[in-house]
Amino acid sequence: MRKKLFLKPFQLSVPGTAVTGITGGVVGSFMGGPVFIIGMALIGALIGNVVWMMGGQDFFLFIVVGIVLGSGLAVFLSGLESALIGAGTGGAIGGFVAVNKSMLTK
Repeated sequence: MRKKLFLKPFQLSVPGTAVTGITGGVVGSFMGGPVFIIGMALIGALIGNVVWMMGGQDFFLFIVVGIVLGSGLAVFLSGLESALIGAGTGGAIGGFVAVNKSMLTK
């Protein structure tokens, strides 16, 4: 019988932690100083870790693809100043598509 290492699930959840941790840090930067940035990044990382460990890998993949496509399209259409709005919209649409995909395939 193999022993399961305690840190193994946490090592595998690094992408989910990174995506939501960075997002939380950006949200914290709009809220105020370094305390808000660190606090929101930690809360985001915790949420991302939980979602990733529950099997949300496809969910994060769709969100990252949505962010890249949304910000790229916004920059192409309106210029660099609209990249943040495009990234937020693309991420939201990517999450929506991921949730609908998971509901339709089960």
